Amino acid sequence: MKHLQLVLTLLVFFVMSSGYSQHSNPINGDVVYNLPPGAKLLPKAKIYDLSFKLNKNATNVSYLQSDLKFLKEFDAAAIEQLKNEDPKYFAYLSEGENFIKSLSPKVRTIYTDTELWYIYAFDQKLKNTLTTIK
Repeated sequence: MKHLQLVLTLLVFFVMSSGYSQHSNPINGDVVYNLPPGAKLLPKAKIYDLSFKLNKNATNVSYLQSDLKFLKEFDAAAIEQLKNEDPKYFAYLSEGENFIKSLSPKVRTIYTDTELWYIYAFDQKLKNTLTTIK
């Protein structure tokens, strides 16, 4: 629960607006994001490719952990309230937490929780790859 509180402390500001939980980018083909319910990707949002951390020969991407944060902080009471007031959003957060918990220790040492939440929302291909690493 402590880990869930920490992760849930980051709620959608970076991408919040209104709209749908998936976004297609016609310039780069069909890119589908796993955004929280009601979130919309801002037009000028920079999306980072964090897959370089799996390939030792790849070029590093320059970013700060704060660049990846898109969730707002919640305390335990707010999380419990969210469970009743916005069950879809609560389910999104729970599914994200389950995704992170399901990853191997190897993956958890490569990526921070902030990076894993970012991947969960913005890189479905990498998300799927990470689930296969033992």
